[in-house]
Amino acid sequence: RYKKTYGYLWRKMSLYNLLHHENIQNFVKEKFKWDNVVIPGGQVVHMQANSLKIPNGDFGLEAHQDFPSVQGSLDGFVVWVPLVDIDVNRYPLEVIPCSHKNGILPSSENSSASWEIKPECYQEADFVPAICEVGDVIFMSNFTVHRSSKKGDNRLRMACSTRYDNANEEAFIERCYPSAYIRSVERKIII
Repeated sequence: RYKKTYGYLWRKMSLYNLLHHENIQNFVKEKFKWDNVVIPGGQVVHMQANSLKIPNGDFGLEAHQDFPSVQGSLDGFVVWVPLVDIDVNRYPLEVIPCSHKNGILPSSENSSASWEIKPECYQEADFVPAICEVGDVIFMSNFTVHRSSKKGDNRLRMACSTRYDNANEEAFIERCYPSAYIRSVERKIII
């Protein structure tokens, strides 16, 4: 029931509207000079709390870059929005500043379908927690190395994200607008 409910959250219209809010779209147009945006996949909900940890299951994501899971425009980015105030003890997003300038780093595919950056490519001290409040928006290159912090207390950390691609980026056009996301339909009757 928990997993199904969690999976339902990313499909909420209110979450979609938040991540594609007019203020975010205007910021993208003004600051990035984009006028032809492609949304490569859906929304993602990020929840962490000690009480939600599934025994022998995932508990946030290790160090990774989003580009391998998107493979869209080379200037694509993540829009990450906290749904609660996040401090250093509430499982903050941790980023390595300027790591997007290094391109794709060596990684290994694991069973959770994420591409974890090999530990020899960074040091623990490189990570900076993203302290943020409700109403903040984090824009992060798809090449930025980031992870979910394992540092938290009993409070729930909840955030959401989506990815944006620039349909005018030359390599994206040349590669005929690729996306690693696949849309499929379950044809068997669910109920």
